[in-house]
Amino acid sequence: MRSFVTGCICCWALAAGAQAQWLESPQALEFRDRVVQLALIYGESSGIDLQGHKVVTREVRKIDAKCSDVEVTTSRGEKVERRVQVRACREH
Repeated sequence: MRSFVTGCICCWALAAGAQAQWLESPQALEFRDRVVQLALIYGESSGIDLQGHKVVTREVRKIDAKCSDVEVTTSRGEKVERRVQVRACREH
């Protein structure tokens, strides 16, 4: 039984590391940036990335006509994995 528990802990640590690695990957960051851009247009937006993470964005403070601070919450199921605030400007 002990090796099973140790194995589960190791699997969980590997899975958590893989999720953190995915959230920093170029594909995940590109997806997040697209959802942020939509929040700049509509005030808020959300989407689900290729790995099943839900990215929810909302504009929290307008800086000027093109730029705002945007809150980005990334979750998987009910678990919030990351919540950050980014400064973003409209691309067009």
